[in-house]
Amino acid sequence: MPLTVRLTPKTERALHALARRRRQTRSDIVREAIEYYTATADGDTQEERPYQMWADVIGLVRIGARNPDKTTGESFSTLVAGKARARRPR
Repeated sequence: MPLTVRLTPKTERALHALARRRRQTRSDIVREAIEYYTATADGDTQEERPYQMWADVIGLVRIGARNPDKTTGESFSTLVAGKARARRPR
């Protein structure tokens, strides 16, 4: 069904730029936005919280090898002492 919508110049530029970036028509972008808006307005779709958006990634990243026998403070002290020894003139 045809529908006419009047946009501000700023909104029209943003819509045109988005359509170009996504390689879709402006009608497709507007249609998608209306579908999203009506779904969220009815409560069909809950807004995702930051944790929910990252839940599939949490726990997958490992940062270096950690020695479980040392606390973080002990590891840091060792690192600082090693760097201080390396800077001393011989």
